[in-house]
Amino acid sequence: MTGLQDRNREFLPHIEDTRKPTAKIADIGTGSEAWLLDVAKSLPSTCQFTGFDLRSSAFPPRDTWPSNVSFNIHDMYLPFPASERGTYDVVAVRFISSVAGREEWARSIANLITLLKPGGWLQWIDSCNFALYNSMPGTSRAACQEIYDGLDLFRDKADPVIGLMMQETKNPRREDVFRGLGLVDVHEDVFSSDRLQDLEANARDKGTRNIIACFLGCLEGLVTVDGSGWTAERIERLKEEAMREIDSGVYHTLNQVCIIGRKCEA
Repeated sequence: MTGLQDRNREFLPHIEDTRKPTAKIADIGTGSEAWLLDVAKSLPSTCQFTGFDLRSSAFPPRDTWPSNVSFNIHDMYLPFPASERGTYDVVAVRFISSVAGREEWARSIANLITLLKPGGWLQWIDSCNFALYNSMPGTSRAACQEIYDGLDLFRDKADPVIGLMMQETKNPRREDVFRGLGLVDVHEDVFSSDRLQDLEANARDKGTRNIIACFLGCLEGLVTVDGSGWTAERIERLKEEAMREIDSGVYHTLNQVCIIGRKCEA
């Protein structure tokens, strides 16, 4: 997780429903649940919070759940239970896409909208446009770049619009997808991941190591794919070379995209 991701822990200021003492908030792709629990601590105990994820492996033990927090296994592409539909003031999605094509992204958004009350907000935060930079002249970033370039098999999506591995070649018009599904008050902000720097915590170095490790993990899944060109030996060699490049000051940036929209009042 990058420093900017750590700071993206709550909501844009004009999502006023999060200030309600009875707000109900869903976190999609809750993962380690850290964000949801942080938000729960910052809002009244009368608010309700639900984390959804594909698997429960990262959920905390049930006996440690705060009384107003629950976790459920669910795929955001599948219909939500009737008991959940139309009950949430805010649905938050954060950093879950590798590359999402327009059609599949629209399908997931349409499904998430069903969770919202009339007037409720959908907030989607994700990344794109990974780039590598040298902080010292004459240093190499070739291994890091080879790792990123090796992810092309994961980018094979029709009309990609968002995701960690995506590179924008044109304006993806993400706001049009939100509006086309009936959301109003739609707004998109795009920030560079290096706009906030914590030099004492060495956040840029840590973030680059983390994301390269993530990419290497994806490439490990290609070792058994015929014709991929990836072997365990190649991955290990690139890992060692990439870490040396980062030692020499190579770092990455990403665009962090935050897009919001409100469900029309009944």
